[in-house]
Amino acid sequence: MVYKSSLSNTQNLSITIYYDNFAVVKETREFIPQENETIVHYLDVAKKIETDSIIVSGVEVKELNYEFDLVDKYKLLEKYIDRTVFLQDLKTNEKTEYRLLSVSGGIVLENAATKEIVLDAPGEIILPKLPDELIVKPALVWKVAPSNTKTINVSYITKGIRWESNYVLNLKNDTFDLAGWIEIENNSGTAFHDAKLKVLAGDVNRVEEVADYDIEPVLYSRTRMEENFEEKSFADYHIYTLRGTTTLKDNQEKQIKFIEVENGVFKRYYEFDSYSDHPKVMLEIKNSVANHMGIPLPKGKIKVYQEDTEENTTEFIGEDRISHTAKDEKVSLYIGNAFDIVCESKILKRYKMKNYEYEKHEYILKNRKSENALIKINHYISERFWKIEESTDEFKEVDTNHIEFWADVSAGEEKTISFGITSDRSIYMEIKKSED
Repeated sequence: MVYKSSLSNTQNLSITIYYDNFAVVKETREFIPQENETIVHYLDVAKKIETDSIIVSGVEVKELNYEFDLVDKYKLLEKYIDRTVFLQDLKTNEKTEYRLLSVSGGIVLENAATKEIVLDAPGEIILPKLPDELIVKPALVWKVAPSNTKTINVSYITKGIRWESNYVLNLKNDTFDLAGWIEIENNSGTAFHDAKLKVLAGDVNRVEEVADYDIEPVLYSRTRMEENFEEKSFADYHIYTLRGTTTLKDNQEKQIKFIEVENGVFKRYYEFDSYSDHPKVMLEIKNSVANHMGIPLPKGKIKVYQEDTEENTTEFIGEDRISHTAKDEKVSLYIGNAFDIVCESKILKRYKMKNYEYEKHEYILKNRKSENALIKINHYISERFWKIEESTDEFKEVDTNHIEFWADVSAGEEKTISFGITSDRSIYMEIKKSED
């Protein structure tokens, strides 16, 4: 006996979508108790299912197969060799019974009444029914032990479903508005109707044995997760759960808003080092409650716009990607290169003293804008041991080979930062005693 379970039998369906183009599908379907061992065709599963990930509960599965031997003309005919078929005359619509002898190189029929052999007879061949072993779409096929259960639970992993977040940042005079969207693309080979949806932010390790060749203004301040989603920590990741359900059609891309921030504050500055041709335009945003945010942000692309108050328009000024950003961490965006900020670096003096070398560096910062500019200078030191002998400005030691300066340069002004470094170029050797 063959029992068919389809999408119409589904009682609950949920999908958790991960980065890296895969998802976990979990569903509960109604099931009619079976007194005998039964072949179950579990239909409407994803074509890109990972068969080694299937979990079934509610029935005892003795054998599990994934069948994708789908119906076509010649497979149908081959299944009916040595069986009864009918040939319908296209003029009279009269049907005659035949036995199908062969389909190799042409249709060979035997008249059931006269036993005459007919080759490539004109007319339309009619088959009594679809053979049980053929299916019209991919299915899980189980051999199931007798059971009195009324529901079955199935979960599996499928490739071909991806999600990512993308953001739109709108800069105003001194504040910004931010909208975050979850973008979902379903190319799994099946649709998921009225599904509970979760997306997991974080990098889950997967073992890849082979390459996958299967073909991204209100006058008050507030922030909120959109009413569409709830966010929570889970293990070492973050899960965003859609309130209610949604439908993911096959070969469909869907976007759902998950976060909205209004009137947050940001810092704009220009970043330069001795290896740069032009200063970078940088934006910095603190992901904190005090800044009307404080929500874990999944990695994704941010498109940045800025209001033109004179023209009353909004213009695109750049984009960047962010990594997963936890609450209270900073979001740093590189959106382009500055036009009216000019920076130059020079080595004014260099000389050696035994094993030491002295260098005097100078950075000239020119602000050609009509407003003040905050400029960050990164200076990298290649030597292992060094000391700043003198400096015109305060600096911060970022790490063992990196110092930084911050300078606020007025509109139309220039500023010079200079400092001297002594480096120890002695060769140090560490000799370890043998334990023998």
